Amino acid sequence: MSPAQSAVRFARIIQIGFLAATALYVAVLLEVPPAPNSISPVLVPVFVFVAVSTVGAGVFLRSILVSRSAEKLSANSQDAAALTRWRAGIIASFSCAESVALMGFVLKFLGASWSIAAFFFVATVLLLLAWTPCLDLPSSN
Repeated sequence: MSPAQSAVRFARIIQIGFLAATALYVAVLLEVPPAPNSISPVLVPVFVFVAVSTVGAGVFLRSILVSRSAEKLSANSQDAAALTRWRAGIIASFSCAESVALMGFVLKFLGASWSIAAFFFVATVLLLLAWTPCLDLPSSN
């Protein structure tokens, strides 16, 4: 297995870990339901704004680190520096997506309804699935 193929495999394992962490956040909320509490009406829009900003940061990181490195790796799969940048971009973008789930987790504990918190969890899962790591590597023939 080439280093690039190994990096893709590693990134997919990381992706599964982030998906599992999101499921665990929901499981914790179901197992230990937060005390009913009224939440400030200003808090939800603030969290939505921060979540959208975080997703924007993830998209930016993917365009800068992942896309550019993938282009370099499609020409030369042995470029170690590009592979390192690609891997860092994948992990950083997954972290941005996961932080959206953390915001939903916090909102639910602060007293938000499930319909509001679920939006954050669903957004995280969709982002993690949309950002599935892959590389178009040159054939080794």
